[in-house]
Amino acid sequence: MNPMKDLIEDLRSLSPQQVLLRFVIMASLLGFTTVLLIAGESSMYALIVLGLLGALCVLNPHTVLPGAVLVYCLAVWWAGVPEPMVPLAAPAGVCLLLLHTACALSAAAPAQAQLPATWFGQYAVRLAWVVGATLALSLVAYAHEAWGYGGGLTAVIAALLALGLGIGVHYWVVTTKQDTPSS
Repeated sequence: MNPMKDLIEDLRSLSPQQVLLRFVIMASLLGFTTVLLIAGESSMYALIVLGLLGALCVLNPHTVLPGAVLVYCLAVWWAGVPEPMVPLAAPAGVCLLLLHTACALSAAAPAQAQLPATWFGQYAVRLAWVVGATLALSLVAYAHEAWGYGGGLTAVIAALLALGLGIGVHYWVVTTKQDTPSS
């Protein structure tokens, strides 16, 4: 068996929802690349490499490759932007969040599976909450920096850790909640 042939056959038989998720994978990585080129001293080489990595994520989103691409994107951002904590870091982070979410959702079901619309709605709401909280916390950190206080990056990291802890506690409460009869 040729694994690459199997992956290409999966691409040929994608359900419409999987096509949408694979499009979001590629669009989010190209969006990150565009923000990277605007914000930093990166070259068009980043566009080529990240485009190829995006194509590999589209081809095979159910391995560790998307995680490795996320780490690579963070390293490229840190190396290619003179001051990593700029206002363009927020849209770059949103693009990476979309990449992660689309890869996870795409890997959660077989390529040919019809995914329920309620599933997309549920994850859209979750994604909107995380993006909204992240952008709000980033604005607070940018204002903190603009007013002359130090620690903008520390404030963002601390706020994101608090956000992650809050989401983790919410997840724990929701998944461990006992179902009670409604009568």
